[in-house]
Amino acid sequence: MFDRSIVIALALFLTAEIASAAELGVPASASGGAHLTIYTNDFALVRDRRAIRLPAATAELAFTDVSGRLQPETALLEVIKGEALTVSEQTFSFDVLSPERLMEHAVGQEVGVVMVNPATGKETTERAKVLAVANGLVIEMNGKIHTGSPGRIVFDRVPEGVRSSPTLLMKARGTAKRETEVDLSYLTSGLSWRADYVAQYDPDADQMDLKAWATITNTTGMDFKSANIKLVAGDVNRTAPQPAPRVMRAMEMQMDAARAPMAKGVGAEGLVAYHIYSLPDATTLNDRESKQLALLDGQGIAVERDLVARSQPHFYTSSLRGQTQDNRADVQLTFTNNATAKLGVPLPAGTVRVYTRDASGAPQFLGEGNIDHTAEGSEVSLALGSDFDVPVLREQTNYVRASDNITLTTWRITVRNAKSKAVTVRVVEQIPGSWEITKETAAHTKLNAAEAEWALQVPAKGQAVLEYSVRTRF
Repeated sequence: MFDRSIVIALALFLTAEIASAAELGVPASASGGAHLTIYTNDFALVRDRRAIRLPAATAELAFTDVSGRLQPETALLEVIKGEALTVSEQTFSFDVLSPERLMEHAVGQEVGVVMVNPATGKETTERAKVLAVANGLVIEMNGKIHTGSPGRIVFDRVPEGVRSSPTLLMKARGTAKRETEVDLSYLTSGLSWRADYVAQYDPDADQMDLKAWATITNTTGMDFKSANIKLVAGDVNRTAPQPAPRVMRAMEMQMDAARAPMAKGVGAEGLVAYHIYSLPDATTLNDRESKQLALLDGQGIAVERDLVARSQPHFYTSSLRGQTQDNRADVQLTFTNNATAKLGVPLPAGTVRVYTRDASGAPQFLGEGNIDHTAEGSEVSLALGSDFDVPVLREQTNYVRASDNITLTTWRITVRNAKSKAVTVRVVEQIPGSWEITKETAAHTKLNAAEAEWALQVPAKGQAVLEYSVRTRF
């Protein structure tokens, strides 16, 4: 590859940039930073206020400081203060200045090659023609072909159309020489967020404290300084055409306030089919950076701890006699998302990491589980892993295929408890098709069309055995 230590003719570069700014009437950003509405689907709505002054009745505006992953078809320019503007054409220029792009634009043209005499330190400049750069630099200099550069390369000018940063160009018509304030809105990929929860669980009190962080990631190619941020939780369908920014901003005005033990200053509101969280303080999101911001802080949430042993649906479709399924009961924490449980807020989807304290008071990691977007009043269950002290042995003691679509099976489930106190284990059997329990040693509860549950009381240092028969029609 060519030498990356490239010297750009600085005076020409600055002259080109200044001439471009004067010709295009480049608007400047107003103070206060951009307004970002960030979704979980790797896109965001950016709204940025600018001050512009048309040099003539018709001019091309150049909006710099925009996302490198901007979707130009979603751009919207709205006049906030001043004379009306009409936009007839727009172009997104993302041919950004870099050593590679300078070399690519120089193919077929001459550049300067600066070489240093190692004995005297004197610099000399030779002219060379760039022949190729695709698979390494090839130049012609003094009638000879060179691969790679024998010295530093100096360019005569910045190539036309190449800019120092991504730029949105708009051809606008309006009143010349009048200052106008506008809002530039657009959708961009490269901004996303997720919820990360940290739970401190107290098994003696059956309570936990729950803190949520919003982890925001910026890969847009630009820094957002002092940005005002709103976060939207919900699954936005992007297969259909996206709402224009004007529509999305109208949607923001239809929010209903919700009850919330949010972090200090965070607002939670309904946004049509989604929920939106407004962060209280402006913050800076630098490119290629992830940042955690406090989102929710719930204290003393009532929690139920369950031990659950689950089967698999395929157990009922074939003969497993002579085989055993040996596993352990899963630990599950369950709480209700309501005001009684000291919550009652829409919870965004995310990962919950649960900690507790050992006998010395030191925090220890118990496990983690994922939660979906959870509305107020819904139940949340976290599966944290298997309980070492509660092994579960499942055996199929009989299998009869009564017809092509009917099977009769009998099962024995043995639950052991190595703990020094009794436990209750919920045995949940996932049974496919249409089914009926024909015989059982303990009464079951039908949770839904596909699950039956038995609550087994297992004594300390002992075991409990469940036997049942089921008729299944597929």
